[in-house]
Amino acid sequence: MRFKLAGLVSVLMCLFFLGACEQVVKESISPVQSTYPGYEQNPQKRLVILPFADYTRGARPDEFMRRQVKVLGAINHSLADYGFLTPVQEDVVQFLADHGIIRIIEGQHDRYGQYMAREMGNGWSDEMREEIERLVAANEAISKRNKMEIAKVGFEKETLKELGNYFGANYIMRGRIVEYEMRKEHTLNPFQRGILPFFFDTTSATIFGVAKSEEYDLWQNMAVGGSLGALFGSEATHPFSPPDKVVTSGVHPAFMTVVEQGGDAHYQGYNAAVWGTAGAAAAYLAKQGGARPLAVVQVYLAAQEASTGVVVWSNRAEVQVASQSAWGDAQARNLMDRAVEEAAKTLVCDFVKYSHRLNWQPATEPNYAVNYSVPAPVQQAPERLQMPKLDKPAELPPALRGS
Repeated sequence: MRFKLAGLVSVLMCLFFLGACEQVVKESISPVQSTYPGYEQNPQKRLVILPFADYTRGARPDEFMRRQVKVLGAINHSLADYGFLTPVQEDVVQFLADHGIIRIIEGQHDRYGQYMAREMGNGWSDEMREEIERLVAANEAISKRNKMEIAKVGFEKETLKELGNYFGANYIMRGRIVEYEMRKEHTLNPFQRGILPFFFDTTSATIFGVAKSEEYDLWQNMAVGGSLGALFGSEATHPFSPPDKVVTSGVHPAFMTVVEQGGDAHYQGYNAAVWGTAGAAAAYLAKQGGARPLAVVQVYLAAQEASTGVVVWSNRAEVQVASQSAWGDAQARNLMDRAVEEAAKTLVCDFVKYSHRLNWQPATEPNYAVNYSVPAPVQQAPERLQMPKLDKPAELPPALRGS
């Protein structure tokens, strides 16, 4: 019976491990399956979205080109939900580059990577060498990547009209990225920061006020933790215990004596030092945690009529995204992606409400066959052929002369 039970358990374990060998697939971004009811795709609703002007500062988790791709991709995806058609972004960039509005700068090899590559042979450990190789590869990938530089800030009216005719679009969308950075959210919710960071930060701020820097804030927290630990530790009996009092009896009660055995006479001071150190260490560890990352994205968007250049709609949105609790996902890239998506949805929803007032006339067919990088030759009228003038008539040969 025992052998049968052991065999059954073995078979179940084998089935469990075989099932655990498969992969888990999670679709984080779903393609547009169908538009919202009443917003079917209409070939007349064509929009051209230009690359955004970037005015961001601060701690940014993405570089310039990646910020452009994320923001423009989110807006294109949201517009597709409502049936708007937009050209491929690379075609728009090529059009602007051909007209000298932007310049594509080719990446160059980074000399810093060469120096790090030489340093790899100077006795580093295998683990350190692998880490250096990874950093050098990432640095070279960034340095060799093409970059985009804006040559002109504004657009001329004729350029906008030509852009609309080239892509067959009624309206052109332009915008700017104002904020795209990671911050630290100030909150007093202990479930979002943690119990110890909440306790030490609130106590330190109440006693000392706002510190000048992070270092002073750490000293204040450690001072609070050390003082509270020493205060309560002076009354503790662990790890140093007081001596035991032993009463010896004599012939008469007046001759009874009290003798202290074991323990330590200075246990209060020792315990205060131990628990004060523990409190300061707890404050130090609490200061290392409790940070609540906050992703902030602010985007301005405007729509212009391609034929006249008149701004028909404009708005902006700022979105701040943070984890819901201390156990939530606090990765900077995930928070930033969510902030970009929410900002794009907010702006596009407002534009869709206003788009019913716009004049969506049948747009011209996109003229992709024209190559604007090479100017077309000017057609000129053909020159008239000049007949040579003869001084005297040519004489016919004798055989052809008449008699």
